[in-house]
Amino acid sequence: MDIITLINMSLAPLLLISATGLLILGLGNRFGRIIDRLREFSKEVREGDVDENRKKVILKQKKVLIRRGYLCRNAMVYYHLTVMFTSLSSIFIFITFLWDALQYIAMLTFVVAVITLIMGSIYAAFEITLSYEAVKREAQEYLHE
Repeated sequence: MDIITLINMSLAPLLLISATGLLILGLGNRFGRIIDRLREFSKEVREGDVDENRKKVILKQKKVLIRRGYLCRNAMVYYHLTVMFTSLSSIFIFITFLWDALQYIAMLTFVVAVITLIMGSIYAAFEITLSYEAVKREAQEYLHE
């Protein structure tokens, strides 16, 4: 195997890192908004400016927001694991130039990276679905006809 082919092979998995980075960025923004919303609710309740009906709505939304935060956190953990395993795969591909037996480890780490990407995407999909349900409930509560 020549060195140019080896470098191309070891850099190819890094495209997955770039794509996963964009997913992390987007999900990180969603996670931050969930945290901000929970803090707003907490402040509203602490200051005592809420009536009983609003407090019930806040408590319902709090449960949904905590669940969404859990899903976002898990998705981001899996996406970060994708970056880690893809990086390891790239390193092992490069090292196979010296020790051919590592090609199986390189393949294994890349497969694990793809699995963690899929897991993160599943958590993200559930969070997005739950997000829509939360907005729908809030609209029904406040914007009913």
